[in-house]
Amino acid sequence: MSPNRVQHAGSSIGLALSTLETNQEPSVGSEPERRPVAKSVPAHESARGTARDTKGRHLVRAAIVGVLAGLVAVGFKWSLAESERSRAGLVQWLRTLPHAGLWAWSVLPVIGLLIGSLVGWLVIRFSPDASGSGIPHLKGVLLHVRSMRWKSLLPVKFIGGAVGIGAGLSLGREGPTVQMGAAIGQAVADFLRVPSRAVPQLLSCGAGAGIAAAFNAPLAGFLFVIEELHRELSARTFAGALVAALSADIVARALGGDLPSFAISGYSAIPLAALPAAALLGVIGGAFGVVFNRSLLASSAAALRTHRVPRWALPGLACGACGLVAWWLPDAVGGGHLTAEHLLSGHLAWGFWALLLLLIAKYVLTVVSYASGAPGGIFAPMLLLGAIVGAMLGGQLSRLFPSLQSHSTAFAILGMAALFTGSVRAPLTGIVLIVEMTGNYQQLLALGVTCLIADLTAGALRDKPVYEALLEADLHRRPPAGNSPADIAAPRTIYIGVQRGSSIDGRSIRECGLPHGCLIVGIERAGRELHPDPHLVLHSGDHLTVVVPEGEAAKAMTLVRLATGL
Repeated sequence: MSPNRVQHAGSSIGLALSTLETNQEPSVGSEPERRPVAKSVPAHESARGTARDTKGRHLVRAAIVGVLAGLVAVGFKWSLAESERSRAGLVQWLRTLPHAGLWAWSVLPVIGLLIGSLVGWLVIRFSPDASGSGIPHLKGVLLHVRSMRWKSLLPVKFIGGAVGIGAGLSLGREGPTVQMGAAIGQAVADFLRVPSRAVPQLLSCGAGAGIAAAFNAPLAGFLFVIEELHRELSARTFAGALVAALSADIVARALGGDLPSFAISGYSAIPLAALPAAALLGVIGGAFGVVFNRSLLASSAAALRTHRVPRWALPGLACGACGLVAWWLPDAVGGGHLTAEHLLSGHLAWGFWALLLLLIAKYVLTVVSYASGAPGGIFAPMLLLGAIVGAMLGGQLSRLFPSLQSHSTAFAILGMAALFTGSVRAPLTGIVLIVEMTGNYQQLLALGVTCLIADLTAGALRDKPVYEALLEADLHRRPPAGNSPADIAAPRTIYIGVQRGSSIDGRSIRECGLPHGCLIVGIERAGRELHPDPHLVLHSGDHLTVVVPEGEAAKAMTLVRLATGL
């Protein structure tokens, strides 16, 4: 497949990642590798595998993935908290030394340069897919243009993220937690020899469990799977994602405390008369999300074009810059979760210009940190940026309208949801995520208005969701193997779920308009295997086993579009 065709296919599929599964795995290293020829799975073998793989077994596996992902998430959170605590303690100790103002400011940049460079070397040497957030890589795995090598990814992502973010990189732990959760799903699939058609669902379960454990937000983790990763209307997908998210959240709360992610309280509902202000914040958040996305893409592309500095040294330079800022503005470095909590609770009662300075510093450091390729996500920095924008707008509105004085800080909550929706383009996940993180259900109506306007604004500006755009940029830079017929596997079996409203929902197999040479060899409906008769009518929730002919990888993408309706 040519790079242009791969990019076009990724753009066409967008967020609709189905249960597509193949027997071949593309390379994930810095150079393309020749893949071994895969063998197709006969229909009778597929039928036997389906009969053995019941929904009950899938839910048990999802629970196992959820528990393990929850343990990894808690361990990552504790490691990162200890690293950031050590950085803050070092700064306080340096300030007590004689003549500290003359030389102590240079200590953190030097430490950051060394630690960041070590992290960069670990990523490039052992697991290139551990760089960045990890969510674009996961989307690529579900599209079968990337593979999940969990044995190397898990330790590099865990150690690199904890050390790099702890040293000051302006990145979050949530994206890495999602990717590590998906890696747990792949590990469980390998150990239990899960049928190949169930593997993508298990990876999605791990990703949702990561969100749930990272934010103490099980419903947000469940919706993240459905809205962002795995848009398939089947009870199997829904139930597995929910079981994994609940299991991970139980583990996280048992080990880390049964409290919302942000320990805040005392916010009353924004009055109906202030909903236009919430809509205005949605416009600002949607536009800011577009700017944020395009800055990430532009800076990442610029970093890749830089050849004077070794690739492994870029995280070191970014970490050094963060260490320099940390001496004068410590709230701008690291993940930003604690700073956002202080802002929401009113403990960071800064004026407009101080917040503007923090906004600019955090924005620049986040873009630079992500472009360096260090392990770390954009969730937490994005939430802090949104909270700052909301607090700034709330402060100004309270001056113009004194009746909003008691609600001015509540706009910080709306700002987080607005920027998240404008960037990720998942409004339902954004609403539920912020509600569960803050435990503030009173703002549900205002959150709905803000997120809807933010999503419409970003759509009007013709901006792609950030994770989809980052995946397409990565595919353009490093296309999967398969540019020649020799690199494309022989006839392969793929698995795909039919969505409600798609072009094949409610049509017989003969009327589906499948690509030439593609053959449906198995149909699973409500746990039963059906014979693929040409006159059989397909329905949403059906899982199809389709054989794709040799050298026709683009036809797999066409099948996804037919089954998803997008």
